[in-house]
Parts: sequence; C-alpha cells; structure tokens
Amino acid sequence: MSFFAINRVFLNEGVSTSNIKRLCMLPNNEFLSYQPYLELNNKYQSYMPIQRNPIRDIVWEVYEVDDFDLEKTIALPDVCADIMTFYTKDNAFGYFMGGSISLQQMRELEFMKDVNSIFGVRLRTGMLGNLFRCDVKDINDSRVAMSDALWNGREIEEHMMKADNFVERWEIMSNYLEQRLEHNYKINNIVSYSVKKVIESKGCITIKELEEDTGYTGRYLRKLVKEHLGISIKQFCEVTKFQWMCNYYRLSDGDISLSELALQAGYYDQSHMNLSCKKLTGELPKKIITMYA
Repeated sequence: MSFFAINRVFLNEGVSTSNIKRLCMLPNNEFLSYQPYLELNNKYQSYMPIQRNPIRDIVWEVYEVDDFDLEKTIALPDVCADIMTFYTKDNAFGYFMGGSISLQQMRELEFMKDVNSIFGVRLRTGMLGNLFRCDVKDINDSRVAMSDALWNGREIEEHMMKADNFVERWEIMSNYLEQRLEHNYKINNIVSYSVKKVIESKGCITIKELEEDTGYTGRYLRKLVKEHLGISIKQFCEVTKFQWMCNYYRLSDGDISLSELALQAGYYDQSHMNLSCKKLTGELPKKIITMYA
C-alpha cells in the first residue's frame, strides 16, 4: 500500500462513503502535505471531493481525528492552509490555519490541552482566491478565528459547534465553499499554475524554467507568489521538497537509506537534505521522518 493510502481511511464503520456528500477515498498518487500529528494520531479518517464535485479544485483533503492524543501536537512545515475546528468536551473552536515554513507547536493554542477531536478541510495551495472575507495567505503561519475569516463566520462556527459527526461537519463546510464559488470566485491563474508546476516538479523547478514555461519574468513571478502565498518561490520549493522527502520515506515503509532518500526527493546529496531539513525544522531528517511512528 502506498503512503498516500496509509491511515487515510474512514474509521467509523457505521458510515459509508455513499452517505458522505460527494467524497471519495484519496487516490494513491495524490500529493498531500504530511502531518504526522494528525495522520498518526488515534482514529484518523480522510477523504477528498469526487471528480464531479465543484469544489474538487479548491479542496485537497477532508479529515477528522477522534480520541486525539495530546502527546502528538507538533505540526511540520506545510504548503497549504486548513479550515480547522477543534472540539473539547463542552466547546468548539474554529480557525483558518495558514501553512508554515517551520515546525509549529499546536499546544500554543490555549484550548489544545482539552481537545478530543479535530475536523479539518485542507485547501489546495494557490486556490484561496476570495473564499474568505479577510486577507489570508496559504503559507504565513496565520491563525485567524473562523468567525473573522469566513463570511458569516460566527453563524458557521455555531453550526460547527452543534455538529457532532463527520457527515454533518462536512455538510456545513462544503455548503459554505460551494456558495463562495458562486459569488464571483476569483484566483490568480499565474500563481495557481506556478504552484502546480512546483508541486509536479517536487520542488525542483527553477525560476528560469518557470519563466520559460509561463512567459513572465522571474521578478514578476516572485512578486505575485509572495503576494498570494505569503512566502517566496524559493521557500515554497523548499517546503514542497521537504514534504516529498517525508512522502518518499513513507512510500518505502522506512526501508530506504538516507542517502537514497535524498536523491529520490531531489536533493543533491544527503548533506544537502540535512541542511535543508535543519533550516526548516531545526532537526535532522531522521528525527522528522520517524516522528510519532
């Protein structure tokens, strides 16, 4: 079984995919940012919109963790934003969570010590457009309350608080996203295309190659990407390559040397991988790729 299928299964046996609004299992070759604090936690379930779902182009993944293990709270550098709802015994807290170019300690959220369940919608990089009423970026460590980030956010947060299962929560969030698509939804096509090329290249594409591919100057591309994603093209490539490193390790079930992993992930050699990982996380690759395993 490939990495992308590991742990991405529905764990509530009483509910089938046919009961969930236009969702399907994740394909084995789909690129997704790896977050072990979620995926290797207790009772993790995950889907993506089906092909004919209109929000397929903006949603990468819909996930939930139940019986949350509070010992697993470190988030890896990430290339996309999430809409997350954190459930405690008596309350729910909704947030827009931007991606990051460094390790993030989720315990910094004051309510995290009481969380027992998390529901999230992971958004495709470069596709935020005008889905939100405030200026948010894909990757800039931002944490914005759902009531402030979403149109009618307070009302949606109240509905999410009352929703007590995956199906109801997804119904609420998918309705919001579909409605936003109908309200003059716009994205920057140059940024979206550049993001796609970076991910397809596993973070190895150069500015010169992007220039030749798009017909725009590197200076203009750098400006657009920074404005829309919140980080530079170089940083985006670094985080994307880091995520592919994690993915390749999982694909191999850990049966791969660090030197081979470096080459597979597009680094020059193991030393280059070590330096890049250390820059992003403060740790060497071995500690990161085996986190919470």
